[in-house]
Amino acid sequence: MNKKRLLISVFATAITLGLMVCPTMAKEYLIFDRPLNLLGYATQGAGFSLSDRDRFDTEKGLQSALTNLFVEADYKISDRLKFYTSERLSVDWVYPLKHNDSSWHDKEFNRSRKNLNVDDEYWQILNEAHFTWVPENFLFRVGKQVVSWGETDGFRLMDQINPLDTRRGFADVEFENTIIPIWLIRSEYYPRITTTWLQDLGVEFVFNPNADFIPNQDIQLGNDQGGIWAPNIRFDDVDARLGSGAFQNVKEPGSFSRKGHEYAFRVKGVVKDTIVTLNAFYGKENSPIVKFADPLNPFPEVTIASDGKAIIHPGFEGKFPRFRFVGMTASKDIGFLKSQALGSVAPVLRLETFYAFNNTFTDALSVPFSQNTFKEFDEFRLAFGFDWKVRIRPLNQRAFFFISPQVFYRRIGGFSGPDPSGPVDWFDTTLTRMGKHNWTTSLFISTVYLNAKLTPSFFWLHDQEFGSDFFRLQATYDWSYNWRFTLGALLFSGKKLPGEENSTFKSNNSFDLFKHKDQIFFKITYKWG
Repeated sequence: MNKKRLLISVFATAITLGLMVCPTMAKEYLIFDRPLNLLGYATQGAGFSLSDRDRFDTEKGLQSALTNLFVEADYKISDRLKFYTSERLSVDWVYPLKHNDSSWHDKEFNRSRKNLNVDDEYWQILNEAHFTWVPENFLFRVGKQVVSWGETDGFRLMDQINPLDTRRGFADVEFENTIIPIWLIRSEYYPRITTTWLQDLGVEFVFNPNADFIPNQDIQLGNDQGGIWAPNIRFDDVDARLGSGAFQNVKEPGSFSRKGHEYAFRVKGVVKDTIVTLNAFYGKENSPIVKFADPLNPFPEVTIASDGKAIIHPGFEGKFPRFRFVGMTASKDIGFLKSQALGSVAPVLRLETFYAFNNTFTDALSVPFSQNTFKEFDEFRLAFGFDWKVRIRPLNQRAFFFISPQVFYRRIGGFSGPDPSGPVDWFDTTLTRMGKHNWTTSLFISTVYLNAKLTPSFFWLHDQEFGSDFFRLQATYDWSYNWRFTLGALLFSGKKLPGEENSTFKSNNSFDLFKHKDQIFFKITYKWG
């Protein structure tokens, strides 16, 4: 870490720890007769494996002990100018706790410490920092920030501007914590046009000058890089597994380089009684598209795992290709579905879709590896879902149930599959084989008890293409305004597909890669301000 980053990290950490020691001071102050608001929270979590077998791709017992310290401040410089900043410090104490554990070392989890123990990069600690100026009908925001365009929960479709940090897998149960703020210039204009069919018209433009290129922080291959969430990718015909790369040659655009510039445009408004946006984006993929390098130059490194199986460490090469799309979102109350028996609340329909041009894929799972290529296809994505508050009196006499089913469809043009030589998208988590038609569904259900102190919830994500599932069962209890307790479980399942019996990559699909990583987790949260 260079001196500049070190100074920023020490300064941000000192502020956070100071507020932790004196939480009663985290209130509102007056500086030059202008309000300065300070808020924050601290969390301590832990994850424990539910696996009853000693497997190389997981660790029995304690798997994580993640601490998050977060502080945010906003200062109203004038009636039209405001400054906001937030800092975060994340430490996974499982690494010092397991320092002398032989199993942890034998499975090479200790070697992922450099990636997952302490988040000490400046952009990880300095979460957001931006100025917002609101003159008349305009809004200008400059600095490290988040621009949210999406309408879906659990997966992203339109929300492609900011990268994600998913290094710690599904253990980070607060999805918003995984979004990485980046340096952006954002402007909005509201012409105040009101007609019988159009209200609240606004135009938004976002420019990414690529001041500091920050890509997705994806789950890494190999226990020595990805830790406990490293995917279990097998070569069943040679009794081996895929490990971390011997080397990676991935081209990144330099800071402020025009090759890294991104442009996003959105028109939004209320048409009749429907909230509608029209969106366009021209930029780069947040994750690299990679393929295996020539396996003969150099030959892949091979090591032996503690269970006796070989670990193949090939070389990778890749790039951050262009990503271009046009799309829309819509949100509308469906009045005719309002039912008195269910509580007289109309469901809200959410729609999100885009068409992308010449997206880049790779057939990185093809055999032999020397035949890997990059391929380009147009792509169509569509997601729709319902948000519905309903009464189920036998289960809850006092409160509504919130029920939100979603359907996500992804079509890759010009390809029919799936098969082992099909295109692979290095998408959100790790290698994911894609077919021409890809369906994913989700279901979220929650309610409240004990005067809204206890909130149980259930989330289910199903990959129709590969017949695999992810479940999250969770309950939060608000002991007081300051204290919250969370308890839950993460469950994964996958199955072999017809025709895979002779495949080099058997069942290396979707959530099957994580099916040995079931865990229970708990978290204690303290907030102030």
